[in-house]
Amino acid sequence: MTAWSALLDAIDEGLTSLPPVLVDLEHHRANLGPLPAALAGRAATTLGRMAEAETALEHQRSELARELAALSALKTTTPRSAAASVPHFLDTKA
Repeated sequence: MTAWSALLDAIDEGLTSLPPVLVDLEHHRANLGPLPAALAGRAATTLGRMAEAETALEHQRSELARELAALSALKTTTPRSAAASVPHFLDTKA
């Protein structure tokens, strides 16, 4: 197995996990050399899958940012009375 095959295997494995796991390329970089022509198609497919994962993660990040912004806005516009700030589970009679 070549270094490129091992790297593509690791990337593919990371992309199939939930959430996707990105492979640290730093320690692979020195051993790679040029991409063998036989692996060009597989590398292109893996690159496409990485782009799809990036798009999905970016969408999730945007949705989370939108929800957090809405919650922050709600928190700053909703007045809280002293009684409302006491947790419901706290026994105030003790």
